[in-house]
Amino acid sequence: MPDDTAPSPRVRQNGRWRTRDAGPSFKATSSANAVSMTQATLKAGNGEGGFGGGVSSDLALVIGPEGPYVIKQARPQLKVRADWRSDPRRAMIEVAALRAMAEVLGTECVPRVLWSDPLHHRFAMALVPPRFRNWKNLLVAGETSEATARRAGVLLGLLHRRSSVREDLARQFDDRTFLIELRIEPFFRRVAARHPALKTAVDETVEQLLACRLCLVHGDFSPKNMLVDGGEVVLLDAEVAHWGDPHFDVAFCLSHLLLGTICFPAFVEARRRATKAFLDAYAAEGLEVFDHALARQTGCLMLARVDGDSPLDYIAAPDHVAAIRAIARRLILDPPADPNDVLGLVGEGGMP
Repeated sequence: MPDDTAPSPRVRQNGRWRTRDAGPSFKATSSANAVSMTQATLKAGNGEGGFGGGVSSDLALVIGPEGPYVIKQARPQLKVRADWRSDPRRAMIEVAALRAMAEVLGTECVPRVLWSDPLHHRFAMALVPPRFRNWKNLLVAGETSEATARRAGVLLGLLHRRSSVREDLARQFDDRTFLIELRIEPFFRRVAARHPALKTAVDETVEQLLACRLCLVHGDFSPKNMLVDGGEVVLLDAEVAHWGDPHFDVAFCLSHLLLGTICFPAFVEARRRATKAFLDAYAAEGLEVFDHALARQTGCLMLARVDGDSPLDYIAAPDHVAAIRAIARRLILDPPADPNDVLGLVGEGGMP
């Protein structure tokens, strides 16, 4: 099916499938759930995937002539409490990034793009087999797989190392508008504004991050954007992809793994082993990022999840918030160079 040609699919509306244009009125669901829902779930309109709300995009499950697929359409205003806006043209960045990652990593590592519609800031992607499940949901449920974490580290390392020699990708992903709109301002700048004592260190971190341009960066490399089945991982949601600093992707994933370790202390040892597996796998395949900059970026991103514009839904307990702030401040002001020391800050029971 050629690009920029969106067919008229059958759309689930009010419990029934109807044929109509795939427009912005579609009801949203989370990207990871939508891409992995089974055909049975599609037809029944219920099940594990459900219909919920995505933060940055609307998604629709549709049935076209060749079977079910997912349409994703970028929102101009993100669905958070803060007034957070971003140009919906970022949808075409994601299309380009999914295709680039398929080339660099293999077609099994990302959903296949079926068509794109730049005018309406949307595109369609194939469903991932239903045996794949959302990694964040598994972690929240206490299912921790070192094989999954290891594979995530391998894929990220390969993405960074293989892309680092591609001048064509450097040109294609040179624009960092969405890094600024969706990461620098709502995460780093917001933390600096709300924690004046950290402002100088955070500003230095941003300056270093923006100055480093080495490879293709995913930009949203977190468990919620991975569909997994043991040692198999499919990567999603690359609308913040850009040519930039590899520290950022590693720090983004590491921050999520550390936050989960703090907030779910019953699984602390398994999570620490999984986090180490992720780091070791990246070290074996990726670029040189294990230094003070990684720790500082990790601290900024952890703090942003309690005091930025995109707080995590599972961080609620006051003692967890206090622990996150304490660890984040330490990483920002006195960053260790060894990532094992970063992991060591999260002690037994998930607390510092």
